[in-house]
Amino acid sequence: MTRVETPSGVPSFRLLLPQGWEELPATRESIAQLTALSSAVFKSQHRPDLDSEFTRMMELATRRMKQAGVFAIYLQTTVPEDDVLPLSMSASIVRGRLGGTLDREVSSLFRDRGAAFLSDNHQIVRWTADTVHDGEFTGTSSRVIDYLIPVPGAGRRTALQFTTTLVHPTGDDEASELVDQMAQLSDVIVSTFSWEGAPA
Repeated sequence: MTRVETPSGVPSFRLLLPQGWEELPATRESIAQLTALSSAVFKSQHRPDLDSEFTRMMELATRRMKQAGVFAIYLQTTVPEDDVLPLSMSASIVRGRLGGTLDREVSSLFRDRGAAFLSDNHQIVRWTADTVHDGEFTGTSSRVIDYLIPVPGAGRRTALQFTTTLVHPTGDDEASELVDQMAQLSDVIVSTFSWEGAPA
């Protein structure tokens, strides 16, 4: 598997991915690949409405990708179509304002966003947001799971952020159960994170 180069000043890292998953550069081509895979899932579930809405959301995500500092995405690419999950992760870099630390932002995550540590080693901060969409996306909801990991040697001024986005129909109990399962998979993937060639 080709490794995506990390941004300047950020050490290489390792993330153990499930079989059939890939790490891809954050390009329009990669987003198009994700959109096509998710489209196959929604069509197999006879949900052309979700297919159309997810496609529009990914088009918006593509426009915002560079602004958000996203440099890599992770998705399932080589498994049978009926096993494809409409789940993807992205990796981006977060920096403190005006060269300062991220301490205030992290404190706010715990105080206002319900953040918690992913594991007992307190290396990864995790928080979630569930949104019921309206307007052109009425009838769909999304769960966004974020993970923040401080970059070693950066004095708490720079962090690596993984973001998982799960789109699902509003009020569908079966879909909600699948979202919970995919959220657990996301946690498992991020829990395998480790820096390469840098102190913990």
